[in-house]
Amino acid sequence: MQKFLPVISLLLLVGFTAAGCDNIIEENGFAIKTIADEEIEEIEEFVPAPAYDEFGFLEDQYEIDTERIRRNENLYLILRRYDISPQMIDRISRAVTGNANLNRLRPGQTYHIYKKGEEAVAMVWNINRRDFLVMNWENDDIEVVRDQHELRTVERTATGMIERSLYETLQQDGMTQMLGSAIAEIYAWEIDFFSLRPGDSFKVIYAELYVGDDFYGVGDVHAAEFKHRGRSYRAYRFESDSITGYFNEDGDSMERELLKAPFEYNQRVSSGFSNNRFHPILRERRPHHGVDYAARRGTPVIAVGDGIVTEARYRGGNGNIVQIRHNNVYKTAYLHLNGFASGIRSGARVEQGQVIGYVGDSGLATGPHLCYRLYVHDRPVNSLTADLPASDSLDEEYMDDFEDLKMVYNRDLDRLEHKIPSESISSVANAGERN
Repeated sequence: MQKFLPVISLLLLVGFTAAGCDNIIEENGFAIKTIADEEIEEIEEFVPAPAYDEFGFLEDQYEIDTERIRRNENLYLILRRYDISPQMIDRISRAVTGNANLNRLRPGQTYHIYKKGEEAVAMVWNINRRDFLVMNWENDDIEVVRDQHELRTVERTATGMIERSLYETLQQDGMTQMLGSAIAEIYAWEIDFFSLRPGDSFKVIYAELYVGDDFYGVGDVHAAEFKHRGRSYRAYRFESDSITGYFNEDGDSMERELLKAPFEYNQRVSSGFSNNRFHPILRERRPHHGVDYAARRGTPVIAVGDGIVTEARYRGGNGNIVQIRHNNVYKTAYLHLNGFASGIRSGARVEQGQVIGYVGDSGLATGPHLCYRLYVHDRPVNSLTADLPASDSLDEEYMDDFEDLKMVYNRDLDRLEHKIPSESISSVANAGERN
């Protein structure tokens, strides 16, 4: 092959020359055509795209006044300060209808007035930390748009050791109570948060939500572990096209048919379930087939499950009582209420978590408390120890994906120690992308 290289090079050189190309160099025995200066195309100057602010306005076309709503101030008073005519203000108010309630303007809320020269042409009202309303009358045609700031997600981890309550542990460690609510909601069917013991502990992998750099709230909990009374409970958030929820290590739903307790958060158990309790008023021993929760008068009492109210009235020593039939197996009763929530009457349908009444001391009671009773097949059972069946389990088709997810989060939970919250490790983010 090498003996033909000079011939090939010569032919290439002759070919380029015949084509009228004089910008040819020879390198290592080969003829190479170079690009003449006049053949280089002129590169166009880069023009950056127009910059818009967070509300969709071109940044370099407006002057912006940012103010706070004053006491007793409304849209009319705000816009009149900028010489907007009463007729235009009326048109703007009409255009807002259906997008926001202008009666919700509150002192301290911020707004932005967009001006061209001295003329105000648009206003943005920050309804809350995320929602905002844009009112634009620049071209006489009024445009009203309600929108939301984009949420930024940061993966976090948190751990805690219980001394008295979940609330106090979160407070002492500087964690938001939103996280406590999220944990309590996941484990509401599994753990009685009103009977936590010193030494109980938790680990959690979760998302924090931000609007810009401002904390907005707690997002999804991805995985958690709660150790209670020597037993460990792990929960994993699993999501697919047709199912989203929290499941235990066996793939059973963490949701149960009934909540463990009829309150949203922490109330103290003052008297337990007993077949032979000394009654403090009647001064005799008799069965106490319920669990008493000491709470302040007026504390909301919630239904522990969906069902139909079968009784809502005053009944002797039980005081104001609500009974709910949840299905053919379970019934619950709530005694000594101070009063009933709106709409709670016999025959009313209620949902899990709905407020049905308020703690009181009606009937035979020494002080404000709730006596909560659970019945299974019309027989009273101890709600603190009752084994309530899981509502659903993952179908077999999802189990392979669930096992992969569980393996990732188990590894990350095992790495966590009981310290203050910290940035989540990278594998958590990877697991979230796989979810």
